[in-house]
Amino acid sequence: MEQLCRNINMPEEVTRQLAELHRTMEYFPCLELLMEEKTWAEGLAQLKAALGDDPGGFKRLCCMLRCALKAKEEYARLGIPDRIYYDTMAAFSRFVREHQASYGSYGFDRGFWVTRQVSSRLFRIGELEYEPTTLNGQDIVSLHIPTDVDLRPEILRPSLKAGLEEFHRLFPDSAGKPVYCHSWLLSPMLKALLPEQSNILRFQELFDIQQDTKPGKDVLLWVFKNPRLPVAEYPENTSLQRKLKSFFLSGGEFLEGWGWLKLL
Repeated sequence: MEQLCRNINMPEEVTRQLAELHRTMEYFPCLELLMEEKTWAEGLAQLKAALGDDPGGFKRLCCMLRCALKAKEEYARLGIPDRIYYDTMAAFSRFVREHQASYGSYGFDRGFWVTRQVSSRLFRIGELEYEPTTLNGQDIVSLHIPTDVDLRPEILRPSLKAGLEEFHRLFPDSAGKPVYCHSWLLSPMLKALLPEQSNILRFQELFDIQQDTKPGKDVLLWVFKNPRLPVAEYPENTSLQRKLKSFFLSGGEFLEGWGWLKLL
C-alpha cells in the first residue's frame, strides 16, 4: 500500500494514514464487486453499508486502493505497461489533492468514479484518459480530460495521437471506433468568454461539437473548485472565473458540450 501510494504521488500524510488503515481494517468481500462493471452499483452500496461512518472518505479510499493493488494483475494480463498502470491510478492522488484545493483538507469523495480504473475500464495514456464503452448501442472510445491535462496544442495533439495508437494496440477491437467526449471544456458558450487563441478553444477545434440542452454543474467544480460556495463568493483569480462569475450573477445557465473527434 505504501509503495503504491508513493508511486502515484499520494500526499505523505495521507499515505501514512492509508498504510495504518490497510494494516488494521478488515477486508470486505464486496470489493470484488467493484472490479466488474456490471456489479459496480451493488458493490458501492454494500461498501457504504459496511464502512459506516467514514470522515474524509479515507476508509473508502483504502478499500479502493486495495482494489487497485489487485487490479495490477489484470493490467499485466492485458499487457498494459506499469507506466500506464501507475499513471491511471494516479487519479486517486489527484482526487485527494483536488479535495484539499476545494475544501481545505485532504479527503476522498470520488468512489463512484474510480471503479473504472480498478476494473480495467479506463486508462490514462499521456495527457488524456481512454475508456471503451457504448453510447446508444454503439461501441465507442470515450475520452476523458483529467484536471492536470496540458492543453497546449504542441503537447496535447501529439499525446492524443500517440495515446490512441497505444490504446488501439492494447485493445485492437477499439480501432476504427468513433471517439466521443463530453465536457464543460467543449461548451460552445466558451467562445464568448475566452480569447480566440485560448488553449481550450484550440482543443475544441479537434471535435465536431454539439451543445447540451440542459445546464451542467461540472464547470462549477473545475473552474471555481468549491461548488458549495454561493455565487457571490466565487473566486475571481482568473479571467475565466471573473467572466463566468459575472455570467452566473446575471442569471445565466451554463450548457456543456459534447462531440466526436475529427481525424487527426
